[in-house]
Amino acid sequence: MKMMTLGPFDGNAWLLGRKIERTVAEWKEPARLAIVALPSGTKHEEYLAAVEDATGVPVVGATTGGASFTERGFSRSGVTCAFLGGANVDVACTAARELRADHGKSIRAALSDMDEAVSSGSGRSGATSSILVLADAFACDGDDLVAALRQGVPPHTRVFGGTAGDGWTFEGARVFLGHKALTDAAVLVRLTHRPRVNIDVVHGFRAAEGGRDFTITDIERNVLRTLDGQPAARVYEEELSRLGFRSSGEGLLQTMAKHALGAKTPFGEALKVRSPIAIRGDGAVVLTGGLARGQVVRVVNAATDAVLQAAKSLSTKVLGALPAVAGALVFDCAARFRMLGERYREEVRAFLSPNAAASHPMFGMACYGQIAKFGGSVEGFHNTSAVMVAWGDSEQGTAGG
Repeated sequence: MKMMTLGPFDGNAWLLGRKIERTVAEWKEPARLAIVALPSGTKHEEYLAAVEDATGVPVVGATTGGASFTERGFSRSGVTCAFLGGANVDVACTAARELRADHGKSIRAALSDMDEAVSSGSGRSGATSSILVLADAFACDGDDLVAALRQGVPPHTRVFGGTAGDGWTFEGARVFLGHKALTDAAVLVRLTHRPRVNIDVVHGFRAAEGGRDFTITDIERNVLRTLDGQPAARVYEEELSRLGFRSSGEGLLQTMAKHALGAKTPFGEALKVRSPIAIRGDGAVVLTGGLARGQVVRVVNAATDAVLQAAKSLSTKVLGALPAVAGALVFDCAARFRMLGERYREEVRAFLSPNAAASHPMFGMACYGQIAKFGGSVEGFHNTSAVMVAWGDSEQGTAGG
């Protein structure tokens, strides 16, 4: 499986299409899939149609949590594209619609459609399958989404991706399939390929110094109603103010999303982090994924250097076993982007292999939730994290189990 990237690109849809035509024509590999990251608020379907017309291959993607990047750098407002291809990769795409009503039913129907498409294709003897997932963050509980995927795919299948953002406004996101921008949906892409992909996840966040413990006393799925018997939003806001995390000019929800809630786990100091995505009028806080009644949570925080070091550790682990990197995909938390600010360019550089003489193709985007299901992974849905998926030109490489 090969990869080529384009962008970040600032220009209209027509210019993007012409640039893609030239770029794909010069590529020595047959393109099989286009992945597109677009900022919220642009004319999404115009850009998607331009990509589709220029390539003639399936197009998928999502709106970002504020930034997208390639090995050339990052952009808040530009368009970023990746093209997967090569003679040893097959692609099948579908959308799980009406996701909000029933995650399991929606995912099962989408996987069934995908299985029919794969069975009618050529198939590749000895190849492995991975699934790329891009979901509307405002339509899903990330834990339920991953659970539905676990039930619907073979245990060895590696699943990765993220939930679409909307530039930190928390008003609504889009995922892309073909030239359509969808809500209340998840886009699934089955990649049948050689070699196997390496995958891992890190975050670098920890319980805020001086923070207090709170017990979840009422929660339904991902709707957190009370902490210590009090409305969750009120308790949360008071703790953020006490810790000095509130700042003028930033909304409460945005501050919460940078300083999410971490639940204690049986794994030492490891935390299960869940980020707020909405505040309800009754004082409930909607999280990107579920927690459980009785769990103890604290506000989390991360120093800039810790976030950057985590990114370096991730690239070393995922890329280090590969003699030559053919491509890498990164799904990075939007909270990391907001916390790093202009230093985000340092994180983008950290995602590149420290041992490479020349940069390899890399495509990434800031999103509201990160997905990484692989052998040995306890959790499949993550917040405040960076997920990296990479592969080489050979069968070598076993990072991430």
